[in-house]
Amino acid sequence: MTVRFRCDFRAFLLMAAGTASLVIPWARAEARSIHIAAQPMAQALEALGRQTGQNIVFTPQQVAHIQADAVNGNMTAAQAVRRMLAHSGLTAESVNDGGFIIHSGAAASTAEKHRASSEKGEKKDGVNDIEKMFVVAHKKSQNEKRTSNIIMDTVAYDPFENLGGVSSVAQSLIQLPGVTGITDGDEPRYISVRGISPDLNHTTMDGITLSSIGESGSAGTRRVNLQDIPSEMTSRMNVYKSFTAEQDGDAIGGVIDLIPMSAFDHKGLYKYLDAYGIWSSKRGGVGANGLSGYAPHMGEGAKGTFSDTFGKHHEFGIVLSMRYQERARNTTKNWQAYDYDNADGTSSTTPGTSWDGHVRPSQYSTGEYANDVTNIGGSGKLEWKPTGKNLYMSLMGWSYARWEHSVMDKEDYNLKNTVTSEDGMDIPVSSIYVRRRQNEWHRQNSGIIGHIDWHKDRHDLILRAGYTMEDYNDYQPYIAAHTTPKKLTADYTGYPSETGMWQQGALSNPTAAQTGTWNLYNDGSYQTWERASERVPSVRLDYSWNTGKNAKGFGIMSGFQWRELTLDHNEQQIYYDSTENFTGQMLQSNHVPWNNIYPETFIGPDGYKFNWSSLTVDQKKSLYNSGISNYRYRENIFDGYVSLHYIWKNTAFIAGVRADATNYAGWAPQINGTTQTVSSGFTKQSGSYINPLPSFDVVHHFPQDVTMHASYSQSIGRPAPGQIAMAASESCGDDDSGGTDCTISKGNTKLKPRRSQNFDISVDKWFNRGNGMVSLAFFSKWIKDDIVTSRSLYTDNTGTSYQVTMPVNAQSAGVKGIEFNVMDRNLHAFGQIIDLQANVTWLKGHESYSNGTSVVNYNAMIYQPSFIANGMMTWHIPQIKGALRTTVNYSGKYFTSFGATPGASDGFGNFLTFNLGFWHQVYPGITLKYEVMNLANWQPRYVTGDHLQYVDEMDNYGRAVYFHVVFN
Repeated sequence: MTVRFRCDFRAFLLMAAGTASLVIPWARAEARSIHIAAQPMAQALEALGRQTGQNIVFTPQQVAHIQADAVNGNMTAAQAVRRMLAHSGLTAESVNDGGFIIHSGAAASTAEKHRASSEKGEKKDGVNDIEKMFVVAHKKSQNEKRTSNIIMDTVAYDPFENLGGVSSVAQSLIQLPGVTGITDGDEPRYISVRGISPDLNHTTMDGITLSSIGESGSAGTRRVNLQDIPSEMTSRMNVYKSFTAEQDGDAIGGVIDLIPMSAFDHKGLYKYLDAYGIWSSKRGGVGANGLSGYAPHMGEGAKGTFSDTFGKHHEFGIVLSMRYQERARNTTKNWQAYDYDNADGTSSTTPGTSWDGHVRPSQYSTGEYANDVTNIGGSGKLEWKPTGKNLYMSLMGWSYARWEHSVMDKEDYNLKNTVTSEDGMDIPVSSIYVRRRQNEWHRQNSGIIGHIDWHKDRHDLILRAGYTMEDYNDYQPYIAAHTTPKKLTADYTGYPSETGMWQQGALSNPTAAQTGTWNLYNDGSYQTWERASERVPSVRLDYSWNTGKNAKGFGIMSGFQWRELTLDHNEQQIYYDSTENFTGQMLQSNHVPWNNIYPETFIGPDGYKFNWSSLTVDQKKSLYNSGISNYRYRENIFDGYVSLHYIWKNTAFIAGVRADATNYAGWAPQINGTTQTVSSGFTKQSGSYINPLPSFDVVHHFPQDVTMHASYSQSIGRPAPGQIAMAASESCGDDDSGGTDCTISKGNTKLKPRRSQNFDISVDKWFNRGNGMVSLAFFSKWIKDDIVTSRSLYTDNTGTSYQVTMPVNAQSAGVKGIEFNVMDRNLHAFGQIIDLQANVTWLKGHESYSNGTSVVNYNAMIYQPSFIANGMMTWHIPQIKGALRTTVNYSGKYFTSFGATPGASDGFGNFLTFNLGFWHQVYPGITLKYEVMNLANWQPRYVTGDHLQYVDEMDNYGRAVYFHVVFN
């Protein structure tokens, strides 16, 4: 690296070195006392930024050898900047988010003119033009955390640093301390904050609640699918971990606010277009399963963002974004079911009090998934900010869809429940089942939000109204056949643990599947049509007086919010009663799945084209299963709050209360369990509750840029709609969790909302002129009436394994933990410039609930690992106008449901992802970018047992490689 290149590149990255630490909506015309001595311009601007709370962006070249005038007196930030620059030849441009950009003026010194001329004649300074914008964006994001009166973390949108083709909001948020990604296959779908279930986050876009039906709407969860929200429609993503009365009160994990991109974030035209190809390493059973139309490896995508201002005074702004991606996401899954031996010689599907510590396999299964995933959608935003009117208005809309075309081919070896004297030797095989399930999952998230912001002097008024919605539908045909070989035995090797499972060994007859007689079996073939729709209209009004970042003395905030949630779930199922001979339609292949030693047998017909009319319909079961799955839910929330602020020179006190009033109604089907019939119409279950939610926060700024936050608050966690209204539903072949073939879910109309007392304290130390930070935080949550999912297991006479889940209120629950975070976005090491962040979180929780006969205690909460670690590094390489980016995320194992007995509990194993990205400019405005996702090839594992000590599912998604061509 040449000295000139290194100096120029450092100069650019130090553009924000003179920024001070406050981000407020536009530069307020508030006068305050300013005292800055005459000194070199760089130090003077930094001091001015600290005293006024404004971002002041400049380069070292601009201010080199320039002396600043002294500034003393009572004045606004704009007046102070003009006075400081009065005799310097420099000018200041006011920017939208509060602050100024320094420009060289016409009266610049001869030396400055010479430098500018020399730089103009040179090539670029070693950084992509598009990257320059995001250096300032990252700085603004850091400043928001630095000056917030709430404990929070934030991540700025950066198209280069955000890895992965879809580059979802979930992919960005998992870099933050205390955040765990809840995966969907090979990418995060939801996030858990501080070990709390994703259902207990409150997620908003510009303060308006986002709708979400969860996985399918059948469970009616509150977790927002962040996998389908692209980060390019945001400027930054904030996660608030302590709560004041000014925030939504129905969050125990965190409040996640997605800040939309604004055309006023950038000066002039901004455009970014990324076209890319994808190669996935996992082929799986594609082609071998007899189906066509599924890609074995390849995919493609494109995404882009455009923004500009227009009008006579550039008072209008427009932002447009779009994305498209289609990729293969093929998978092999291995399942294991266990028998637990008891001291009296019997065995059980879950370990009981007489379990002798010995386990045997009761089923070994393999599933090959051919899966094409398509994402498509866009967003638009129109803004108006008239000059000198203290007014801002915007209208934003979006719609994003995701399709998954999936085929599951599953093969089960069911073992007889016979205790053997030696593990893995000659276990009798009772039957072999082969199943084909196909899905056309379609999910669409849409919304429209209007925003009006008016301010004058110390008064601020914000009115927001929005309508968000999500729709889900799926068509699922399912065919299953079985054979019952005679005198077939199987061997197994290894021993199950939390990292591995039994491995299938030799069969006494290796051709048993190929030579057997295959028949359909009763209720093993069916078709399902599932639809769900959620709508969330919201209106919120917030008023504040004297609570801005520069305020002193007494201030007040108050507001009101109304929100309604409606959810409709409808399901139609047709079951067939047939045992016809299916041997001639079985497909025998040479394909040996991952972790297997024998070729797989497939059901030959394409499920969508299968002649269903040839089968006899089981009318009673079809009507019953269709009827019990349907329900409706409606919820109205009325919130009002008052928050009092008192600001001293270095200390802020905030005390407030939020009143949360909720009424709800659920409509569930009328079921006669004895006759297995469903009557027409619904049974209505309604309820209401009101909770006062007090909070108190104190923030103190110590010398040497050290800030301490302390907070106490109360918040609630609402039951999910499906937890209250749903009567029962059955789903089979769900590939989001492992261990069983089918899940029967039941609702519980007697659930109470959770109530949490939250204690938080954090200390932040900022360094390197605000580019670096080290932080330590402690938190503790005491939760009453937590809601857990109770899980029991059984296997029917066909060898189909079931889990039955139902939500129940726990007796007590809680979690505490420590977060440590260090970051520096301008670290100089060995002559290089590196952006670095690393964080670790330690968590300890507890949960106690009654299973109906006794109290069960766990040393963890659901979705709460004991340890989380995240690390990110970007090494800037100016010689190629590019960088190398790595991200590492690790989470310990955690429970996803608690068993009716402890051994029936289910969870997700410890998980690590290591992603690598590299980019470089090949021509002005054209950059090539390369990415490898899951470089370490760590694959998901699902675990079971009272200590999650046994793996019951292992998945293999392989790796994904992306090649991008970026135009900007």
